[in-house]
Amino acid sequence: MSAILTCKGCRATKPRPTGDPTDLFPSEHCGDCPPWTCERCGETCSATALCSCWVRLDALPLADIKALFACDGTFSIDPA
Repeated sequence: MSAILTCKGCRATKPRPTGDPTDLFPSEHCGDCPPWTCERCGETCSATALCSCWVRLDALPLADIKALFACDGTFSIDPA
């Protein structure tokens, strides 16, 4: 399988695989992309300042993350 390392948003290309999912599947936006308008909510979004469509899990305890995914049985954490 060949690597796809080019961002769909800004066309930035990674010089080599980094071990993340964008090594095999191109990302819609990356850290090099300028801010864009979210197609869903219309807010400005960027890799460092996410719009309200995103739910950040990096600061939550594991039990809370599990509860979010198991809440309604669909494993969807869509905030809308």
